[in-house]
Amino acid sequence: MSIAALIAEYTSGIKALSRYKKSLDRNNPVEAEEARTISGMLSDMRYALDWMRRGRRPGSRKGAERHDIYRRRELLANTEPLTDEERQKLLDCMAVMTERELTCWLLHMAQGFTYAEIGARLELSRRTVQQYVERARKKVEDALGRADDVQMTCG
Repeated sequence: MSIAALIAEYTSGIKALSRYKKSLDRNNPVEAEEARTISGMLSDMRYALDWMRRGRRPGSRKGAERHDIYRRRELLANTEPLTDEERQKLLDCMAVMTERELTCWLLHMAQGFTYAEIGARLELSRRTVQQYVERARKKVEDALGRADDVQMTCG
């Protein structure tokens, strides 16, 4: 089977599954559970389709793969450590983050996951993950009052 045929098959499968998901009654617990399962299937199919179309792992920036995460960690290790006051401010701002903001921010910043990888893991869209990370980043910037330094470590 050619890649073009696979792309066409996945595209039609996504459309059919999306129509089926829309037809489910979310008030019915059994159908609501099925809708969540189908959401995961759709996410996986979209990921595979994106990979087929682009010819590389989805979510990677300009072809950058996971090895770039180690470069980011090395850069962070070479930056000045936070002062005790800054560390306390950071802990305070983390305490006011929502659970989703904190989870997404930590997965992105500490673990180096892409927005797409976090979205797949948490069953969220890439854009939703991006919004959570941006909100968390803003809270860190506000708490530390050092937008330039935080931008370097968060971006």
